[in-house]
Amino acid sequence: MSDEKIYKVLNLLVYLVGHLPAPVATFCSDVLGLLWFKIDKRHRRVTLENIQKALGDEMTPFQVMRTGKQVFKNIASILFEVAWSYQLDRETLLSHYTITGVENVEKAQAKGWGVMVLAGHLGNFELNIHGIEHTQMKGYGIYRKMDFPPLEQLMLDIRQRFGYTMVPIHGASKKLDTILGDGGVVGTLLDQSVDWYAGVFVDFFGRPACTNKGLASLALRTKAAVVPMCCMRKNRKVFIDFLPEIPLVETGDRIHDIEKNTQNYTTAIESMVRRYPDQYFWVHNRWKTKPYCTFPRQ
Repeated sequence: MSDEKIYKVLNLLVYLVGHLPAPVATFCSDVLGLLWFKIDKRHRRVTLENIQKALGDEMTPFQVMRTGKQVFKNIASILFEVAWSYQLDRETLLSHYTITGVENVEKAQAKGWGVMVLAGHLGNFELNIHGIEHTQMKGYGIYRKMDFPPLEQLMLDIRQRFGYTMVPIHGASKKLDTILGDGGVVGTLLDQSVDWYAGVFVDFFGRPACTNKGLASLALRTKAAVVPMCCMRKNRKVFIDFLPEIPLVETGDRIHDIEKNTQNYTTAIESMVRRYPDQYFWVHNRWKTKPYCTFPRQ
């Protein structure tokens, strides 16, 4: 089957799922999430271990298990909510958003260097990008291209249908310099594990997590402001809170500055996850990359 035909099939599936009545869609996503939790032993183990590592001192074993199940249900709901949202026009979709803290973005942009909106895989992270629409500023998002062309095209159609522009992360440096230089607002996620050569180790829930150093490097180079965006979802409602700008640390020591700023960004994400732990993407092994260490000679 050609990519074009596969794209049409995917589009039809999105259309059909998007027209399910809300109670039916919620029931289906909950069932799908719980089945996934039961069947997928590897991701269930990763999720429960991650929650235990991060919040085990604050949760009972029962609460850890309950949170893990809710994580899977939340991720499953993203598929149904994205399909539902694709059927709506801009005004109708944005009527389901409650946005606070826009003044923090406006204040940061007034400095004239553009704004990086910092978020994590929290809530419905596919719908969160439309929160920037409420700022009335031109919005961009950094993303990693998919290997499957029909799905790549469908996701771009969904994400960009209201004027939001997605920028592939590979080779994005010069384009981001231009966007930020023109005062643009760029959304990015910074809560995935990366290989040691692409990041720096910072504290995340009390454990060293290798984190992409790209945002810190970009902020130091362009002087763009970094504004955290905390997101959560409830019953097809999206709640977004733009938090105060994270001050840029500049001491002249590039290595120190990259590490310190990356730590500050990661701390902001951790604080957001603590607010809504059951809506975080715990299925990802955030602590997968281990710090390099030497062993004494025998």
